[in-house]
Amino acid sequence: MSLIWKLNTVSSLQKKFILSSRLKLPSNRLSSHHTVKNDVPYESSIHRKKTENSIKNKIPTEADVVVIGAGSVGCSTAYHLSKLGAGKVVMLEKSQITSGTTWHTAGILWSFRHSESETIMQLQTRDLISKILPEETGEDAGWLETGTLNLARTKHQFIDFLQNSAFAKTMGVEMLQLQPNEINDIHPLLNTSDLYGVIYSPACGTMDPATYCMSYVKAAAKYGLEMIENCTVKGITTKEDYLGLKRVQSVETNLGTIKTNNIVNCAGAWAPYIAQTINENVPQLVYKHAYVVTEAIEGILNTPMVKDHGSIYIKPQGNALQFGGYETNPILVENLPQDFSFGLYDLDWDIFSIHTNAAINRVPAVETTGIRSTVCGPESFTPDGQPNMGESTQVRGYFHGSGFNSGGMMLGGGAGRQLAHWVIHGKPEIDLVNCDIRRHPINLSNPNKWLLEKCHEKFARRYSVHFPHDQSLGGRNQRKGRLYQEHADAGALFGNKFGFERPAYFVKDKDGHPQSNLNVLEYDFYRAYDNKPHDRDYYCDEVLKDCTFEFPEKSHELIGDECMKCRNSVAVFDLSYMAKLYIGGKDANQTVTRLLTRDITNTNNRFVYSLMLNKDAGVECDVLATKITNKSGETEYYITAPTSAAQHCHSHIQHLIQNEKLHSTVEDRTEDISIISVQGPMSGHVMYELTKDTALEKLKYAQWKSTKVGDNEIMLGRVSFVGEFGFEIHCSSDHVNQIFAQVMDKVHKHNGCMAGFRAMESLSTEAGFHHWPHSLNANINPIEARLTQFCSPSTKYLGGEALESLKSLPNQKLLAYFTVDSNVPLIGHEIIWRNNDIVGFLRSSDYGYSLGTNIGYGYVTISSVTDKIIESGDYQIEIMGERYPAKASITTPYLPHLSKMFKMRKFT
Repeated sequence: MSLIWKLNTVSSLQKKFILSSRLKLPSNRLSSHHTVKNDVPYESSIHRKKTENSIKNKIPTEADVVVIGAGSVGCSTAYHLSKLGAGKVVMLEKSQITSGTTWHTAGILWSFRHSESETIMQLQTRDLISKILPEETGEDAGWLETGTLNLARTKHQFIDFLQNSAFAKTMGVEMLQLQPNEINDIHPLLNTSDLYGVIYSPACGTMDPATYCMSYVKAAAKYGLEMIENCTVKGITTKEDYLGLKRVQSVETNLGTIKTNNIVNCAGAWAPYIAQTINENVPQLVYKHAYVVTEAIEGILNTPMVKDHGSIYIKPQGNALQFGGYETNPILVENLPQDFSFGLYDLDWDIFSIHTNAAINRVPAVETTGIRSTVCGPESFTPDGQPNMGESTQVRGYFHGSGFNSGGMMLGGGAGRQLAHWVIHGKPEIDLVNCDIRRHPINLSNPNKWLLEKCHEKFARRYSVHFPHDQSLGGRNQRKGRLYQEHADAGALFGNKFGFERPAYFVKDKDGHPQSNLNVLEYDFYRAYDNKPHDRDYYCDEVLKDCTFEFPEKSHELIGDECMKCRNSVAVFDLSYMAKLYIGGKDANQTVTRLLTRDITNTNNRFVYSLMLNKDAGVECDVLATKITNKSGETEYYITAPTSAAQHCHSHIQHLIQNEKLHSTVEDRTEDISIISVQGPMSGHVMYELTKDTALEKLKYAQWKSTKVGDNEIMLGRVSFVGEFGFEIHCSSDHVNQIFAQVMDKVHKHNGCMAGFRAMESLSTEAGFHHWPHSLNANINPIEARLTQFCSPSTKYLGGEALESLKSLPNQKLLAYFTVDSNVPLIGHEIIWRNNDIVGFLRSSDYGYSLGTNIGYGYVTISSVTDKIIESGDYQIEIMGERYPAKASITTPYLPHLSKMFKMRKFT
């Protein structure tokens, strides 16, 4: 199903929150701004040029790819498509190049970000603007290397910088830790009295938007790119294929029609208008975003940029300063004019005053300096702060490339390169699951409300510390499983995944009773827009206890209790939020043969762990699959996948069916089926007492059988994701409440408990199970992930031939398991050191309560790496800037205990 929010209408709820609360600007804090002009600080800006349009506006009748929008992302995408041989590439712009939001960008390029994919894209942008484009055009592309001082006023802010910079450090980007008293040697105008620590990144710099974008056009011209300005897209036409699914056919413009099978929507803040012509929804909203440029300040020339954590950014602009940031009360742009071009808004000084005060604190000279110009323009923001990229789930050949959260300049070079690969090869070069349009949740109870709250929260908290177990407050209570109330009554502290409210762990009061007042309250927009704070928010109070980079004392103990109950007795996990897909139709057998790395067409009553690969043998996802007979007597295949992989897997399967012209169907029935996982040494006793089914003792691992709990039919499988003897109950969601009540009645008699996803993640990490998309993704193959035993020798499946070819090549990376005995937790992304060389970073990690140690999964990246090389090294894991001794192994340290998962037991 598609996302169903509409961006051309604004609800009464949205209108309520457009009104902004005002922060008064102290009159004595800044020189007069009465004569300030609204203008960007770039002399090269195209809006200053009076010349006639030199870009051709005669429209071709057909093209292999049409790129819509000539901003930084569109220009990069068109350049890379042309250069990589996509055929005839046409870029359309409704006005002039950069005229949307690119022209007023802050022009900043940081050298690290909080995800691997975005860090890679930013580094690719840096290579393009500093090296590749100048070499291709013979001209400067608008780059100035300045470096950045990343300033932290608290320990938590400093740790946050350390965690986020780890990706760049593993990619060879220089990072230097400085003491506050060393800063003035680099930037003499900064106030350092309130600083805790500093990270200096010399590789950052500034970008001139017009020079940069014109460099793409000049470079792409020799590859045949056609750029057409003053060309307004009126609509996109589609046609249905043999399955009744849509494909792009042409694009309609004011200058005529272009036949094409591929469109990349890089229209930025205007992307939703384009998408609406094919009923495609783009999860992004537009807010006013601003910065100001001061008059000249003596001594500012050639100083580095500043990123003041939790506050503002400061950028040298010649002999002046430019500064801005993110506030809790931004102004939502309800209806962005479609013909908006080279436009700016008047700055709301009351809202912006929080940044003015921050700038004066950091650079005291600002207080006595006038403001030369203000820049307040529209920028698009997404619900999770990541851009919207990739092919539509509804229309083949339609690609998203928008919603860059005011980061289109710094991400645009790399994003355009990845989008070009997506169009040409069907997938990007790097893992982009966190930016993939398929990551957004579906079946929300109020999509518009969700979108508004999530976009606001991401904007407001853009410069906040990101704790590993923090929970969002916006966009909550949208998808509740059938067992939500039972969990709430038992003291569940809920987390949110793919829109689902799911128990993280269960909280007890001081007397050991369930704490039952942990409901997620109505989002208050962080008290902005005249919203009053809640009298008491027990949920938020509890979450704040988890907001630490240490072991959170209370939850660490609670989760440990749940884990040990599972290991020693029995624990119950609600897995109903897992994605559940059904493949049917006359070509269902052929479809799963091509889809899965293990043949399940001849299996009966057996769950099979398998992989779905892409054509290059990268792991698109790992799943559990089985063959069933539906009520009509027809064969179907039932697949369970990770929660957030629902749309990813559905789309991957649908594309395989279409590409190979199979007559099959794939349906998402996640809401219809519920899963109760009963795990631990006493689980057999619980299930026998529930079913009175003596055949359960003969049920081997991975087998399932149909049986009953009371009057309700269930599919009962001997499977485990936690490394224990255990069972999964798959049943109709209409019956799950009755079944769950009976399960818990038996579980309590065996001193068992309910357990949340935090316990399951810990247990499964300990047991050696992968976690998509962290330790597994589309750029990791089964050899590297040590999963070849789950790939049949046959090469009938997609990616099979590529996998066979890879077996004869030396490995460039291999999975290793690390244990670290430290008094601080592993949270993921920590740097792996081997013999004093950086060889990767941890992709997933947790604390193993049974083993009493931190456990991490990471890929040791060394040319021609082998098991022997991995086991022979001297390892350290860098946690929060400090190195700790680590042990590396090629199997999980819990392996000796895993035999109990497969053994037969007597419990009757």
